[in-house]
Amino acid sequence: MSRTIPRAYVSAAWNENPVVARDEAVKYCTALVKEGYLPLCPVLAFDGIFTADVEDAHKRRREMSEDLLRRSRFLVICGEARNEEVEDDIAIARKAKVIVTTLKGVISYE
Repeated sequence: MSRTIPRAYVSAAWNENPVVARDEAVKYCTALVKEGYLPLCPVLAFDGIFTADVEDAHKRRREMSEDLLRRSRFLVICGEARNEEVEDDIAIARKAKVIVTTLKGVISYE
């Protein structure tokens, strides 16, 4: 029997600096991979795709992110801070019956 890797959508109150946000995303995703999850992170997935000169780039990025979230089994909230985007992700996850947890809730301690 084949085993599928559980998909985990990564959400956080991302830093305004894209370099810092990308570094945080890599750290969170690495931790999830070590726990056996397939991280789906919009910060990494859409890096460089939506530039400021693209019309309604924020809306298109948000729609694509929402699609990734709906296809996930878990929504993993990373970091201590929450913002409106994180709260929106939680609301979408609950409607789509996606399990909401935190990174601390996923990491196993030995």
